[in-house]
Amino acid sequence: MKKIFLLLIASATIFSCSKPAETSSDDANIATFKENAKIVKTLFDGYSNADFSQYETLVADSAKFVPPYINADTISKADNLKGLQMLRSLQAKITYSDVQFLPTVDSLTYKPDGNVRVFAKWTSEGKNGAHLFNNYFAVFQFNSAHKLVYAAEYQDIKGAVDALSAPKK
Repeated sequence: MKKIFLLLIASATIFSCSKPAETSSDDANIATFKENAKIVKTLFDGYSNADFSQYETLVADSAKFVPPYINADTISKADNLKGLQMLRSLQAKITYSDVQFLPTVDSLTYKPDGNVRVFAKWTSEGKNGAHLFNNYFAVFQFNSAHKLVYAAEYQDIKGAVDALSAPKK
């Protein structure tokens, strides 16, 4: 009888500590996050390959960007593209690694909302011979059509630009 009683208590403890089932809206938001993460990867690949052909179709015309420098005002889609092209023009080769795509969460419910956070390491060789290693973090928000509408990026962009625009080594 003692063994049965202990078994019931142990079973009750295990079941009471189990994780609650996620709702179907959580599942839908995770699916949305996965789709949006693919878009971010496509944009990263385009930047790495100096191919901005998909930028126009993946980014909403009304998109706003917070660039990774101090006292930066929000910039437009067109200005962001110009900045990306300028920075990429200084680089002979660039790759990213250790990428982690993570879902963002709603600030009230702390449940996935379909948007994307990214941690990555960018490594590049400048046309001037500079070698860079830059840790990167960004938050990307999308509309229901899976177009990028907002991005805030964090990395040492000033150090990168200074190194890439220094006299040739």
